Amino acid sequence: MKNGKKNTIRIGTFMPDKKGVLHGRIFGFGIGVTPVSFEPQTSKDGKEYFRLIADAGKEGYEIGAAFPKEKDGMTYHSVSIESPALPQPINAALFRDKESGVFTLVWNRQDDSKDLRAEATVNVNVQPQQQTQAQTRRSTEPQPLL
Repeated sequence: MKNGKKNTIRIGTFMPDKKGVLHGRIFGFGIGVTPVSFEPQTSKDGKEYFRLIADAGKEGYEIGAAFPKEKDGMTYHSVSIESPALPQPINAALFRDKESGVFTLVWNRQDDSKDLRAEATVNVNVQPQQQTQAQTRRSTEPQPLL
């Protein structure tokens, strides 16, 4: 994370079918390669977005959503991926290559130096918990062997 640069990692590639569904795989999180489809949806207020369906074609299950965004004239999709296997949701971006039509899903690693400073500050101020009399009594009683 030197010089304020982020590590951008490609975590998936997707190809559209004739119905506008994007098919591909997400990889790189230490949980294997997961087939995923981005299925076009329309919200109640008429806005278009994608639902992310893992293991599509089998017993697919929803793992997130992707909403269209624009920044500096560039259109992309802001993607949120959720899974019980992940410690927290993953925010990524989906870009379309204008020449090939292939969609690429990328993830930017957060700047860990900010988190480390915050964690160090919190840890310095943490006070040990005081045990209640009942907790102290339980901890000094003999425990049965299993």
